[in-house]
Amino acid sequence: MSKYQLIERERKFLLASEQVNTTGLRQKQITDYYLNGAMLRFRVVTDEEGQRYKLTQKSSVGAVGEAAITTIYLNKQEFELLNIFDAVTVSKTRYLLQSGQLVIGLDHYFTETDELWLAEVEFSSTEEMLGFELPLPHISEVTGQPEYDGYALARRFQQIN
Repeated sequence: MSKYQLIERERKFLLASEQVNTTGLRQKQITDYYLNGAMLRFRVVTDEEGQRYKLTQKSSVGAVGEAAITTIYLNKQEFELLNIFDAVTVSKTRYLLQSGQLVIGLDHYFTETDELWLAEVEFSSTEEMLGFELPLPHISEVTGQPEYDGYALARRFQQIN
């Protein structure tokens, strides 16, 4: 692992859409551009603070739910200059639910014919991650399942430009 990488510890849970309540929750609009043939993602986050731009690389470290992550924060000009590659683009709305010391991201993906809700939770330690129980009704945990990684979800819910 490089000295510039951090370990991201994350678990994901599939939610039933009829059980999700986002009333009163803060939200962000996120647009991801997953580069085809690379482990890179450009991201635009829009919320009450404005827009932020990132270039991120994630790579597996072998343990389920853990990845090495490197993020570069960009300004709008840098983002537009660099984001020129063949990519799969997807947008989602993330609602933020405070649960004790943790924030649960409720991610809503949808098209005219398909919809998906995922709860994503990030942790500061492996022990915290392994001991966590989602305080929401859910269908199943999907951490580590390839069809629920970012690129696979982007392909499923991609925006056609």
